[in-house]
Amino acid sequence: MRIQYMKVALALGATASLYAAEVSVFGAGNLQSATPYGLTQNEKLLLEKTQEVDRLSRQLATMQNDVGAIKEQMEGVRSVLDGTATRVGRSDGDMRALGERLKTLEEKILILETSLEEHRSVQAANNERLRVVLGEMSSLIDSINSSYASKSTMEEMAKRLDALEAKKSSAPSPSASNIAALEAKPGAELMQEALNFFNAENLDEAWVRYDILVKKNYMPARSNYFLGEIAYKKQQWRTAIKHYKISIDLYDKAEYIPRLLYHTAISFDKIGEPNNATPFYRALKANYPNSKEAQASPNR
Repeated sequence: MRIQYMKVALALGATASLYAAEVSVFGAGNLQSATPYGLTQNEKLLLEKTQEVDRLSRQLATMQNDVGAIKEQMEGVRSVLDGTATRVGRSDGDMRALGERLKTLEEKILILETSLEEHRSVQAANNERLRVVLGEMSSLIDSINSSYASKSTMEEMAKRLDALEAKKSSAPSPSASNIAALEAKPGAELMQEALNFFNAENLDEAWVRYDILVKKNYMPARSNYFLGEIAYKKQQWRTAIKHYKISIDLYDKAEYIPRLLYHTAISFDKIGEPNNATPFYRALKANYPNSKEAQASPNR
């Protein structure tokens, strides 16, 4: 297009003197006429170039108008896209926030479901397992009686041992008002208090709270385990064995099972029943070989 303009300019320059020529009185050679005639060869060339320039000018004006219209359309599209991007960005942020809230809720629900499942399982099996535990303990005592001494002698020994263990826990019992206040507390709060007292070696206060938790049937497997641990620390071996047995029968997948098995075996050894201790040592080594309790257990 630039070359065409240059050609037109050269043509105009070469024939500029023609404009100064006198126009025929009859209009011959008048380039301004709508239908010029009598043109020389140079005038015809000039007319053609002039008409071409006019046509190109009109096309250029049309193109400029089209470009302006396209620019306006592009600005409109850009505004729409900017608004859409802003809304999408806002939506993404809202979705991320909702996702985080959903994840938190899912975690809480999982914890709650796990706790409810344990409670449901414990509640359903509690009475039956307690009956089984008492039956097994009765069978164990009868077996010991028949193997080592008469039943009357064993009963007398058991009474003496129970009396000795009772003397070891001679701490004053809490008042009825204190018991009522503790029973009114939520299970989770009472469980945390009991653990704090246990870790602080305040075993009597811990015992009271774990005992209430067992009666409330709040996490009875864990509560019985800690009652066994308290009895174990006080060297009340038979009481410890009883609570360990209840605990493991209620729930045998807890993280404290290796210590429970180990202390149960030691408790049997302490009351002079190594034959009953041996299966617990073996179970500990077979099922939890890497635990420190298994490594500390004797080979029998």
